[in-house]
Amino acid sequence: MEKIELLAPAGSLESLYAAVNSGCDAVYLGGSKFSARAYASNFGEEEMKEAVLYCHLNSVKIYVTINTLIKDKEVREAIEYVNFLQSIGVDGVIVQDLGLAYLIRKNFKDIELHGSTQISIHNGEGAKALNDLGFKRIVLARECTLKEIEYISKDLGIETEIFVHGALCVSYSGQCLMSSMIGGRSGNRGKCAQSCRQNYKLINEKTGEETEGYLLSPKDLAFIENIGEIIESGTASLKIEGRMKRPEYVAGVVSMYRKAIDAYYAGEPFDYDTAMKNLAKLFNREGFSKGYLFKNTGSDMMSFKFPRNTGVVIGEAVSSNEVLLKENIVIGDGIRFGEEGFTISSISVKGKSVEEAYMGDVAKLKEGKFKEGEKIYKTSDVKLLKSYENTFKTQYLKKNPLDIEVYFKIGDKMKLTTSFKGKVFEVYGEEVQTPLKRPLFKENIEENLKKTGNTPFEVNSITFSEYEEGFMAISALNNLRRTLIEKIINWVKIDRGLVEKLDLNRETKNIKELPSLLVIVQNLKQLKGAYEGGARDIAINPFMRGTNIDFSQIPEDLNLYLRLPTIIKEEYRMVSAYIEQNIDKIKGLITSNFGITSEFHNRTSIIFDYKGNLFNKYSIDFLESMVDGVTLSLELNKSELKDVSKGTPLTPYVYIYGKVESMISEYCPIGATFGGKCEVKGCNIACEKGDFVLRDRLKEDFRVKTDKFCRSHIYNSHPLNLIDNIKELKGINISNFRVDFVDEDEDRVHHIVEAILSGDNIEGEGKFTKGQYKRGVE
Repeated sequence: MEKIELLAPAGSLESLYAAVNSGCDAVYLGGSKFSARAYASNFGEEEMKEAVLYCHLNSVKIYVTINTLIKDKEVREAIEYVNFLQSIGVDGVIVQDLGLAYLIRKNFKDIELHGSTQISIHNGEGAKALNDLGFKRIVLARECTLKEIEYISKDLGIETEIFVHGALCVSYSGQCLMSSMIGGRSGNRGKCAQSCRQNYKLINEKTGEETEGYLLSPKDLAFIENIGEIIESGTASLKIEGRMKRPEYVAGVVSMYRKAIDAYYAGEPFDYDTAMKNLAKLFNREGFSKGYLFKNTGSDMMSFKFPRNTGVVIGEAVSSNEVLLKENIVIGDGIRFGEEGFTISSISVKGKSVEEAYMGDVAKLKEGKFKEGEKIYKTSDVKLLKSYENTFKTQYLKKNPLDIEVYFKIGDKMKLTTSFKGKVFEVYGEEVQTPLKRPLFKENIEENLKKTGNTPFEVNSITFSEYEEGFMAISALNNLRRTLIEKIINWVKIDRGLVEKLDLNRETKNIKELPSLLVIVQNLKQLKGAYEGGARDIAINPFMRGTNIDFSQIPEDLNLYLRLPTIIKEEYRMVSAYIEQNIDKIKGLITSNFGITSEFHNRTSIIFDYKGNLFNKYSIDFLESMVDGVTLSLELNKSELKDVSKGTPLTPYVYIYGKVESMISEYCPIGATFGGKCEVKGCNIACEKGDFVLRDRLKEDFRVKTDKFCRSHIYNSHPLNLIDNIKELKGINISNFRVDFVDEDEDRVHHIVEAILSGDNIEGEGKFTKGQYKRGVE
């Protein structure tokens, strides 16, 4: 079995050094452009070159994240950036944007293409489809279970990467539009405002019941206790999240996972309890969770009370500034109580000032303003953090050993020979002279050759193939040692050269005729309202809770489409069978699930859904062989819609009305809070006992609905309304439109469809949003 890769985050050069010196096998980092962690330090071009060399000298691979969506006007800059990365020897790029993937596949052979978790690949069929389309590695959705990981990795033989530690998004990655819709900060562009970490009320509108807390804030993942099972799953890479974290965090987490992995392979015991305690000291949100690895979707994976670093309990307040300690503390530690906190500047025990206080002591902290009996937390452990400082303050903590052979003979040039990574290196120096006084002894030569200083090498052994008692200046000997090291370093540096002529050609235009207005409904009452309003091309999601389709009741002049979930996991075969059973009764499918798209694209018409995040014209070209039409990203403004739709090989749809699906989650806030116990997901089907909304601090209500697979769908508080912009959109050659109904009643659906078809608008009939149509996202 090939040893599994431990993949570490690096948000800065210091974090890179920390990761490598702590034992990672690979690092992932963002460049100064197109990184989904826009607020990390990230790497400029010179820093990137340094990072690549440093990693390769240490036999560590380096992957660069270009995992944001790319606007049309940015495409050339993005592909030129990839050109630079492949030229300097980057091992792989992690990509979300399908257009960029399309161009990478066309232009480069020496750099691996990895599919970002932002593409939301969560089943074997989707992984295989993406693999067939040129992705060497798939970063699986965090929602995949161990069984699903094993099936994709081992049974299908697809190279996968999974997250094993760090922050967990409540929504499937790449499927969250909440930050974008609320404030224009797009998670798909690396600028998420973390709406999920805010306080919400969940309200049952039928009963008036409500609950409040950080209802969308998950705990961080920690899979270290399951390292053996994960290794045996067949996945290729274990990924630690944390490009925004400090170097000490990176060092601590990497070192603990390194030890756990090595212990498993060696068949040796590992102290998981201590590891978990230290991981909690570095960062935790009310502890850790196993996420979805074992199908958990309940409240115990959430940090309802506190969305930030919780810290670890160090004791209980016995007065306003005194704590009975359960853990040691030192000056400089960070302390939290409730929502407040401080850094310890002084400690006194029994009236005496001390640097450190111990378990069992009653410690007086000058800054304390505690309530008696209150739990006190340590959020920053100075001693632990300092123990990791050497990993990034000493650049070459880990050095490569060299065995050097010396040729030192009077009248000949001195020669040094060594090998590194299977390559033999020879360098020649000055001629060895007959000594006038004292010769240069072996001990002198050995002493100076070992002075490798701040380089990535250390001399392991020195042997002499020939030695005579000759003479050479120490400066000349030192120069020869430096020449040898520089020769090795220059060999490690990769210069593949730039691809001189980049191919930005497009697919042949092959537009198929599709309905000019497509109406999406969620139940049969809405379908009836849409039909009576004049719509004849209607899609319904048969897998939303409460929806049952009787095909015999569908009017003969209605062209029925099935709108399928983006997320289809263990139920994939059932969904596939349902489509197969009814394929002669439908006009086509609307989906952004790669597995379904791949399976049925030769059988029926397919329109790719907006959750596929099609952001530039090349992303449409990527799908040209698989679909007939596409729904463009809702994060594009008018000008960008014009750019994308120009010359496209597929029919582009623009979403003109509806409450946008802001999140889709394997976790259900209704079941986790209002639910009881049941055999399915422990929620007693609470979602069927009311109509639910999430209310934010601005008193905006976000509708929460569930599907038949117990996933939750959260919709924007106000409908997007571009109905009065239809004429304007037609002016930029967009003539296919889409309407989505979520919680509108039959009459409202009828009215809106009728207004669209008659050329009216519905402004003034409620509170609407234009979304990104005017402003766009940064």
